[in-house]
Amino acid sequence: MRAYGARPLLLGAALLGIVVVSALAVGESMRNARERKSVAERTVRDYAMFASYIYTTRAYLSARERSVAYDTIHPGSPWVRSALPPVTALAAIPDTTEMCGSKEKWSVYRFRLDLPSRALTYAGTRPSPEVDAIIRDSIPILANQPWVKNAGFAYLFVEPPGGRETIAYSSALDSAKNVIAVYGYRSCYGVRDTTDYARMYRVVKVLPPMVPGYVEEGVRSAYTGPRGDTSEKMMGSKWPAGMPAESLLTLTITDAQNRMIFQAPSSSAKSSNYYGVAPLGFVGGSKYWVALRPNVARFLVSGGIPESRLPASLLLLGASIVLAIAGFASLRSEIRLVNSRQRFLANVSHELRTPLQQILMFVQLLRLGRTRTEAERDRSLEIIERETHRLIALSNSVLAATKPELQLRSASVDVANVVHTAADFFAPLAEARKMRIELDVVEPAIARGDPGAIRQILINVLDNAAKYGPIGQTITIGVRTEEKAVRLWVDDAGPGIPASESDNVWKPFFRVGGTVDDSTGGAGLGLAIVRDLATAMDADARLSQTPKGGTRFTLVLHKGQNGVGP
Repeated sequence: MRAYGARPLLLGAALLGIVVVSALAVGESMRNARERKSVAERTVRDYAMFASYIYTTRAYLSARERSVAYDTIHPGSPWVRSALPPVTALAAIPDTTEMCGSKEKWSVYRFRLDLPSRALTYAGTRPSPEVDAIIRDSIPILANQPWVKNAGFAYLFVEPPGGRETIAYSSALDSAKNVIAVYGYRSCYGVRDTTDYARMYRVVKVLPPMVPGYVEEGVRSAYTGPRGDTSEKMMGSKWPAGMPAESLLTLTITDAQNRMIFQAPSSSAKSSNYYGVAPLGFVGGSKYWVALRPNVARFLVSGGIPESRLPASLLLLGASIVLAIAGFASLRSEIRLVNSRQRFLANVSHELRTPLQQILMFVQLLRLGRTRTEAERDRSLEIIERETHRLIALSNSVLAATKPELQLRSASVDVANVVHTAADFFAPLAEARKMRIELDVVEPAIARGDPGAIRQILINVLDNAAKYGPIGQTITIGVRTEEKAVRLWVDDAGPGIPASESDNVWKPFFRVGGTVDDSTGGAGLGLAIVRDLATAMDADARLSQTPKGGTRFTLVLHKGQNGVGP
């Protein structure tokens, strides 16, 4: 009875586990759905932001067309103070395209403000005291802004007691790009005259052609600026039928105080979940808000904005145990994939760090001019070039390491020559830590193996010796040719490896006396890579203790088969 009683309990526990895992899988699905929705919403907002940028670009071009009034002072050309034209150089009605009102109701003042004296000269009528104070106090500061100097014109929206108006102004610069005078006039552009806003809202292209009814027509714009040109590039598209601009978006333009100066359609609100805003500082500090209609999202993002699928997910959770198991398997596969990726990245980081440090060191020596002779400079460049090629080779090795089996080139190699190359490569890092590298090499020492792999083994071992050994230590590299083998060893003066951990040090991610994030750096992959490379060359890698208490690394390679030897 006890056996039969335990069986339902185990089955119930198993089913409960399946339900729990299925719930986790559904939760993961919901999270992915939320992320997809977030990405889709962000994409739509990016479209809105791009649309607002296009509108500001068009607004800038329209405003630039109005700057013809300043042609007489040649904005951007250097002036000397004595040659500056009088304020009457500005036309009595500087902008004939403005729709401000009749001459009787809208009198135009023109001014010239000399700097730094701030002497102010008017022509025509005079502004109200409030505007006069703004011209004297604010215009000199604004005229010195870099964007005003670069554009050659600017507008300032003001609201005196008589209603909104605009101060249009341009800087006269000397040869040193200093503002020596500011010319300007009374305008209503952008606050009372909003015809440019309405025109660009009606015809300027801001959304991609995938929107139904939004097609390239190749027609010329109906708008021609004061200079007689037509902005065909910016205004060569329209909505011919079915989806006018007011069906896609709302354009709202505000001034520097966030007061609305234009909105189309006028009955819409600026607020929306899908909006973008772009400023146009030198045109009254205005901002261009573009709010997309929610139903436009389905034309901009494949499938539109995803909706919540919580009811279907709950039904799936209660109805399908098989899918729950599949979800659990998928989750486990994802965890394995993440672990594999982390290990791969740690391996790459470990292999590339030391060469990059050496390249950086020699680049800094060259940049600081620390090379004493031309020969030292050429040697530094040679090492940089060699290590760059080495990094390329390491990248290829990393790609090869992803294969099921590591395959290396087997050829006759002079181990002594490889030792000299590795020691020369590692010398700057050893000098930085006040270490000495001594060579005990009998040449030649011909072995069978891969020279790049042998060099990588030496670099990894020297790197470990430098990290774990004391400052000022002496590292000895020795090579001897024996009857059937070539023996390579490296002795350091470090603390040694405890006998209990002699086998673990070959394992990936294992660190003696610490974790992967301790002060010595690295990820515990150096000796693991060493053993893999040695195995691929059919060589033997060992660790032992030196008589003085340090660590000895030994690599035993098969002797070369080309008949060359001592």
